[in-house]
Parts: sequence; C-alpha cells; structure tokens
Amino acid sequence: MNRRSFLLEMRREGQLKGDKPCFVMVKYNDGNRSYRGEYIMSLRNDKFYFQKVNRLFEMLRPKDDFELKVKDFIGFKVKALNHRNAFMLYSNDDILSFEYMVGLRETFSTEENIERIGKVLVEKGLKRIEEEE
Repeated sequence: MNRRSFLLEMRREGQLKGDKPCFVMVKYNDGNRSYRGEYIMSLRNDKFYFQKVNRLFEMLRPKDDFELKVKDFIGFKVKALNHRNAFMLYSNDDILSFEYMVGLRETFSTEENIERIGKVLVEKGLKRIEEEE
C-alpha cells in the first residue's frame, strides 16, 4: 500500500488523531523513551500527534505514538534539504526536527499540510523563522 492509499484508509476508518496529516521521519527522545521511524504527524486542540506507521503502510502501531504540546514551542521553520524538507520546532532550549519527502505525487498532501500547519501555528502565536540566505 502506498502513502496516499494508507492515509485515505486511516481517514475512512476514523483512526487519525488530528487534522492536516503529514508523513514525517522521526528521531526523538523525550528523556524516557526514544522514538524512531515514520509517523503521521497531525495537529488538533493545541497538540501535535505522532502516530507510528509500519514500513509497508499497512497498519498503525499505537504503542509507539506520542504527543507534543504546541505551547511548549516558540517558533518553527521549514528548511529545504536535498529531496526532502525538515519541519523544525523551536523551544527555549531545544530544536526538534522532523524530515519529510518532497517532490513526488504521493508527497504533495504532506507538503501542503505542513504549510497549513504553519499557518495555524502563526495564528497561535508561534514565530515563523525564515530561512537564512
């Protein structure tokens, strides 16, 4: 199953926790646990939701899900990399970076939803940090 089909199936079954779902690669350690791999990142009710997906996009792995509160961050940036981008969340003492693929037909919804999430974050008072020239 591809990303688009998987996401449509999750929407149809009501399994997505948030709105504006994006496929992101996660390397995150919250001090208690380490999270790695591909996740569906979404936003709802001032929380980022990260839902773990298996490699073949066949199912979610809820035991590996986690959440982050929007209020814990002061800004964000979308940084262009080679063949992928990074969505970066800034707190007072840390930067969390989540990479996502770009430029493919099946990644358009992720690219579009990252921009939508950015607009919501600005409305909530987070600063958009512009890319340095």
